[in-house]
Amino acid sequence: MARVSRVMHLVDFLRGREATTVAEISAALGVSPRTIHRDLATLREQGLPIASDTGPGGGVRLERDRGVTAVHLGVEEVVALWLAASLSSTGSALPWGSAARSGLDKLFASVPRERSRSMRELCQRVVVGRPATARVLSELGAPPEELLAIFEQAFREQVCLAFDYEDRHGKKSRRCVEPHGLLVESPVWYVLARDVEKSAARMFRMDRVHRPRLVPERRFTPDMEGLKAQALAQRSKGPE
Repeated sequence: MARVSRVMHLVDFLRGREATTVAEISAALGVSPRTIHRDLATLREQGLPIASDTGPGGGVRLERDRGVTAVHLGVEEVVALWLAASLSSTGSALPWGSAARSGLDKLFASVPRERSRSMRELCQRVVVGRPATARVLSELGAPPEELLAIFEQAFREQVCLAFDYEDRHGKKSRRCVEPHGLLVESPVWYVLARDVEKSAARMFRMDRVHRPRLVPERRFTPDMEGLKAQALAQRSKGPE
């Protein structure tokens, strides 16, 4: 059984019982007690409230009164919630707009500090601006279907992204970039990136990207503070 599948089965096993033992879990999942201990430690690190009781009648159990609100949310889901909350807060007339952000803050507070910090750092690389102008909307095309999944992976794993690009003048080029951030001007989004060849900050509009592909051998360290100002300064000239 693959580790991810095994851990999911372990969570389901714990949820279905008031208490159990490592031996029972080991037998049910068909792995060694040592493996179960390791998986339990991983789940605790991810914020799942697992208690271990010693003595007669003891065992392993979920602390149900503490809840498991955030533990099953993946990084992509947290970023999606952050984006939704940010978009809702930009519309002052939207009901519960401010509640979306406060709810997300509570979610961050419900997970271990290190994981919360990592989630916040990833979310802070997403910038929400004003809605797209009528001019941009009038010329907006459809991005390639595979772009979203490839961009998300490059963004999350901090690896470079290569693609063919057609700028606003119709000039075509091949690019290799570090995708440091994302600028959303609903419904348009731009990659805030550092062009590897030009060693300069650039903005690339989603619908002008073609044949996106990962460059896993080239990694980078996100630097939104330094890059965002440069990329937005370039905005006066218009995104490429």
